[in-house]
Amino acid sequence: MTQIWTHALAGPRLRVTLSNSLPIYPDREGHWVLGLDASNVGRLPVTITSYGLVFRHEGEWRKIPGFQPASAQLQGPRGAHRVQDAENVTWLLEPVPFARTLAEHGAHDAYGYVSLATGRMIRSRKAINVVHLASIDV
Repeated sequence: MTQIWTHALAGPRLRVTLSNSLPIYPDREGHWVLGLDASNVGRLPVTITSYGLVFRHEGEWRKIPGFQPASAQLQGPRGAHRVQDAENVTWLLEPVPFARTLAEHGAHDAYGYVSLATGRMIRSRKAINVVHLASIDV
């Protein structure tokens, strides 16, 4: 029994978090962004093929890919990215393009997601009110 659990926990496992961030870049000072972080807490590398935000609309999950709005990406790797064990990758995303899409669907809250090369999608546990975040000026 122990071997089964050891094998199940030894593979690639990602933890995805979505947060708000206030970068200290001179050109972005006083402007809130979304921080999407994927941490490999497993023991094998994993390949992320896409990332972005996901929200519920009419009982279904809808994706807003991070690759689509080019202006939405401030920092982080483009395209597929391999995350080794005990490493993480972070994208800083401009919230305004995402907020527009959410508002068009009557939504406010979104979760972060990453899609893996295996076809699996992993979502953050907590949502952020992206529409409100996009409207804040410091």
